[in-house]
Amino acid sequence: MISLPAHPVRSGLSLACATLALLVGGCSLTPPFERPVPRVPATFMADPAGRGMASEAATAELSQDERRFLQAFSPAQDLAPMVARALAHNADFRLAALKVEQARAQYGIEDSARLPQVGLQVQRDRQRFGSDALQARYGQDQAYASVGISDFEIDFFGKMKALSEAARQRYLASAHGQQAARGALIAEVLRAYSQKLAAAQAAGQMAAIDSDSAALLSIARRQHEVGAISADELDAQRTQADRIHVRALQAADDDAAALRALQLLTGYSTGRAEGDIDGLLPRNAPVAALRNLDSQVLLQRPDIQQAEAELRAGNADIGAARAAFFPSIRLSTSVGVASDSLSGLFNAGSRMWTFTPQLVLPIFDHGRNSAGLQLAEVRQRAGIAEYEKAVQSAFREVADALGRQATLAASETHARDNAMRERARIQRLAARTAQGLQNRSTLLSERVRASQSELDHLGIARDLVLNRIALFSAFYGVQLPSSL
Repeated sequence: MISLPAHPVRSGLSLACATLALLVGGCSLTPPFERPVPRVPATFMADPAGRGMASEAATAELSQDERRFLQAFSPAQDLAPMVARALAHNADFRLAALKVEQARAQYGIEDSARLPQVGLQVQRDRQRFGSDALQARYGQDQAYASVGISDFEIDFFGKMKALSEAARQRYLASAHGQQAARGALIAEVLRAYSQKLAAAQAAGQMAAIDSDSAALLSIARRQHEVGAISADELDAQRTQADRIHVRALQAADDDAAALRALQLLTGYSTGRAEGDIDGLLPRNAPVAALRNLDSQVLLQRPDIQQAEAELRAGNADIGAARAAFFPSIRLSTSVGVASDSLSGLFNAGSRMWTFTPQLVLPIFDHGRNSAGLQLAEVRQRAGIAEYEKAVQSAFREVADALGRQATLAASETHARDNAMRERARIQRLAARTAQGLQNRSTLLSERVRASQSELDHLGIARDLVLNRIALFSAFYGVQLPSSL
């Protein structure tokens, strides 16, 4: 077998390809993947406090207005640390913050396109042929080094400016969206906290009712044994005791679920929520003054400002779409040196200059630019609808919360008075029972019956507190008059 010598051109090409492959394959800037560690308890029914998760929780800074409202909302309990942990932990709020960073980076990209990008280029061109004739005619060996501008679009018709403005408005929209998400999360934490207090009180009340009902059933059994009551009466008492016991178990489950909901918002670092729902009831709320406020103050709400910024971005998109119908003027230019060898790049007479203007005028684009303009206009009209929807939703939130406040306040007052009367009646009945003037079964039965008034008052008080939170959420980010 005869072995042919390797062609010098092919050998050099193979060596260059192998070297390039080694360089590309041996260099990776991709960061190593690390799976995030979920912050959840070890088991579904485990106590999160057992894992020491509270000590690992991060916190976020609160504004003065937020701290002032939290102090007024719960004077007995400092809720600021809990809310700060929720702002640091909640995934939805962290996503809103990341969207702001994304929009800021996108704005930087679009805005930088309005300025020429200056780059350094070093290039070596070598071309060899196996034929001496071809080599003499087409062979080349040149080196270049230059600094210049490549493919810079001169913004005669405002296209780049419009794209930059659209990106800026979307950045502002994302910032307003983050602020709206912040207010919504704070309100959700306060709702979960209030629900937890109400659920704990209801569970305690139902446990007391369950205990009285069990005592009544024990008395009924003894009465049945001596023939004082019939089997049907005993069965009726047993049915009532079973029903109350199931309600007590459900109340305990509701209490545990309310705690899990609160801990989920705060990264399982809340601990035990203490206090009662009465401590959160509004005192001297300026509802009448709020009713007379000019509805234009709602334009300060973050969600409405977000919708307005999106609408401005849509207007800018129309400007960019219109500019696409006009010629695009691009410029590439550079200055540098050129030589037939690297060692001669900076010799005398090696200077070079290139200037490449380019004008592109769309003639036949098969309706692409027209469709782009139509799309931008439709999106702008959709933005108008979104803005109007945001304003109307904000108005309805405030109006509904203010409308319910008076009714809930009056209902809470009547329910509290009724509960106090029932407590006083039970105290008198207990005193007569202690004196032997009343049998114990009557006291237990009346105590079970009177406990419903306590539960009624608890439910109305909870609704009134939730209405207070709804007002906070509706006016979050709005500068109210200092007199309120």
